Amino acid sequence: MSPTKTKNQSKPWYVDFRFFLLLFAVLFVFLLMSIFGRSHSAGPGGGLGMFATGKEAPDIEVVDLDGQKVKLSQFKGKVIFLNFWATWCSPCRKEVPTIQSLYKKYLNNPDFMVFAVSCDAEGAKEVGKYVRSKAVTFPVFLDPEMKAAAIYGIAGFPETFLIDRNGKIAQKFVGPRQWDDPRFRKMIDELLAEPAAANP
Repeated sequence: MSPTKTKNQSKPWYVDFRFFLLLFAVLFVFLLMSIFGRSHSAGPGGGLGMFATGKEAPDIEVVDLDGQKVKLSQFKGKVIFLNFWATWCSPCRKEVPTIQSLYKKYLNNPDFMVFAVSCDAEGAKEVGKYVRSKAVTFPVFLDPEMKAAAIYGIAGFPETFLIDRNGKIAQKFVGPRQWDDPRFRKMIDELLAEPAAANP
């Protein structure tokens, strides 16, 4: 008589392996959703990450392509389009032409500022090469050690913040956008129409 199989007999190795693959797939999907989320915006008072809309935009210090230090707070009183990106990021590369188009739309408006922060580790050499090749003329700054990105709790690229004249985050966007779309120009126009608070 053959020995009776017990309930405690070990499972075939591939059963546990399939479970591991399923778990990995679920985690990978959640990771992609967090990095390339497609929501239109975080919404007033809400948002992902460290700084929600309606909150004071933290100051950051970066350098321009010539190595000059620049602080975000230098431009308080303007509506600021703050974008975190990288040249190796495919969604970022797709939205760069639309940022350029948006920048040209407001080129003659001194109250609007594009503040594009590249987080490329290679710094000015690589970013400068990319900017020249794509005929980018909007202001590009460097954050190779991602210190500024960490302050804003950036979880993936691109992420964009619209900051009002009073230095508060008006909108937050996770993932790429078609920035020359009239909807976004309307948001910017509305922010430009709001007066800056008088200094105390």
